[in-house]
Amino acid sequence: MTITSFTDWTKDGPSLTEALKAEDYEAAIVIGWHKNNGKKLDLATSGINPGVYKMLQKEKAALRAGELIAKAIAKRFGNKNAKAEQYGRAKSKLTSFWQTYGATDTTPKTDILIGNKRLSLKIGMAQLMSGGKAESTATFYAALKSTPALKKSPEFKQANKTFDGFVTSTLAPGKLRPIIKKGDNPVVNAAEAAHKDCMRDLGALFEKSAKFKIAFAREAMSGYMKYGSASNSAAEFMVVASADGSKVKIESVDDDAYCKKIADAMKLQARFKTSGRVVKKQKTGEYNFWSVVSLIVDSMAGQKEDYSNEWYGNLDEGIIDVIKNKVKSLFSRVIAKASSFAKSSVNRLMKFLGAIPEVSVKRFIKF
Repeated sequence: MTITSFTDWTKDGPSLTEALKAEDYEAAIVIGWHKNNGKKLDLATSGINPGVYKMLQKEKAALRAGELIAKAIAKRFGNKNAKAEQYGRAKSKLTSFWQTYGATDTTPKTDILIGNKRLSLKIGMAQLMSGGKAESTATFYAALKSTPALKKSPEFKQANKTFDGFVTSTLAPGKLRPIIKKGDNPVVNAAEAAHKDCMRDLGALFEKSAKFKIAFAREAMSGYMKYGSASNSAAEFMVVASADGSKVKIESVDDDAYCKKIADAMKLQARFKTSGRVVKKQKTGEYNFWSVVSLIVDSMAGQKEDYSNEWYGNLDEGIIDVIKNKVKSLFSRVIAKASSFAKSSVNRLMKFLGAIPEVSVKRFIKF
């Protein structure tokens, strides 16, 4: 995730420059914590990459934002003498429960560790999870532990097999979008169908049980079942801040009301994720691709983003709603006659209406 950063202060405030990563802000907060509390920063034990530290010395506004966020954290917890550490690169141990489903990703949910407070940072745009087949399956069954009665429902029985058609890392000879458009690759076609089924079936289960949906969101935020609720890798607080550090909110993932707010706002996506293949530091032109489930939230009111090279596949059910709302008043009769036609393909509906709308997908949730 990248965030617009600042380079220096002008008479009107900081001037915008290139983008910083969320991880850079984590480092800025750790630096700010030490500065605010008169502590000497030991770079070797801080968890901060030396290259990031050097880069941040030129990012005065980012450092100032780090100081402000660190100040808000100290005000909330009152632990100014505690050690602060950037934790995102720490080694984590998965629970046996998580490993049962073949999941291997050990990236901590905790971004910053201050004393015994385990914090996940969200600045600007945010994504709760983007897990492959094994990671998504483990999250599914973690949420199910809080709603065991769901196992008897037809929605569960349908959703239980929803990840079976997902692809794990597979090599494509080139970019995936033209392959999808051509429609003659059986592996890609089958995965596309599985993505659509996943959004339908998992979405239906979310509708069936608000408790399950909240548990799914909580696990995606915290990693309690993934690492164990007492693990330093499992986040217990969400630190939500503006890029300049002027607005900071700290929410507990144990707060049911907060988790419900996130669960109600999150957007479910099943899609492909890709990465260019590199051999001996040279790009080959080939791309690895795999299926993921994303839970995404918009922390910037009114902001929308497309998926550029990161998202491929069928448009989700929400796009149909957007189209209907825009043309309902003028084309209600047309929509009625074309509804069954539209269900088979959004593209066909566009062709039928003789228009190709500019479509943006709300990618993130507001924290």
